[in-house]
Amino acid sequence: MIEAKVAQGDYLHGYILNSGFSEEVKAWHTTHPQVCMHFFWDKKGAPQTVEIDEKLCFHQLDDAKFVQYMAGAKAYATTAGFESVCEAMYLNKPVLMVPTHIEQVCNAHDAMISGAGVANSTFDLDKLLTLSDTHRSNETFRHWVNQSSWLIMREFRSDLLMEPYVKTNFRRFATNWVYRISHRLPL
Repeated sequence: MIEAKVAQGDYLHGYILNSGFSEEVKAWHTTHPQVCMHFFWDKKGAPQTVEIDEKLCFHQLDDAKFVQYMAGAKAYATTAGFESVCEAMYLNKPVLMVPTHIEQVCNAHDAMISGAGVANSTFDLDKLLTLSDTHRSNETFRHWVNQSSWLIMREFRSDLLMEPYVKTNFRRFATNWVYRISHRLPL
């Protein structure tokens, strides 16, 4: 996902936890037939791709295909699962979140605070289109993800923040100060 080639596409991308939400998406599509959409679902017995018309397709879940579509999308609609919201934030895609249970409500709340997008009780894709015109990337989140390996290693190896040969009292003070502060800051 981190290596995905990001582009500003002309289609909406989405994931619906419950295939019943497809009816909401189809209903919106009937009033906005010009908007291209690729939604993913986990509908039992459905073929790999269900093409409603040339502008609306539902795809069975496929990790690689999902990320590929997200990287090229204009914006992303979801039921607010943690992983896909984080992927959208990393790829700088505005998100419409329609939570279906308490964990997703919490995810949507945190994501809104982080500037990922908006939450709603329905798949009102008008809100997503409006958001896509004003959305700003969260470079702090992207930076945090990019340094995650180091952050994890830091928890297991405190010596990563220490210099092997402290030469002056100022360096000793500064190194210890940075080490102590870094363990008090929330990530």
